[in-house]
Amino acid sequence: MNASAVFFVVFLVLLIAALIGFIILQVRLSKMDSKWPGLILPGITLLLSIAAAINVFAGSIYTGDNLWSIILSASVAFLSENVSTVVLVGIYLYQRDKIKRRAELAHMSVQDL
Repeated sequence: MNASAVFFVVFLVLLIAALIGFIILQVRLSKMDSKWPGLILPGITLLLSIAAAINVFAGSIYTGDNLWSIILSASVAFLSENVSTVVLVGIYLYQRDKIKRRAELAHMSVQDL
């Protein structure tokens, strides 16, 4: 195996480990009592997707493309970069729903006593 293949495999393993780490971090932040820590990572990824769309928009203006192709390119960049935001928000909503259900169940069991 040549050096570039080894580098690719190591890079892929590190990338997967980082993604798993971010998902675990999001789950832990979402389980906290306060709702705000769970919104940190989705907020960061949303800001990064906005920055990517602005970067594509600004880069396309200088090439002299027409307005609709610039808007389409920026929209595609924004939507493709927001996949991670949607996943992180989904984790957040799932964890918050579990917390809400447990609180309701605890409230009902206290009322039964």
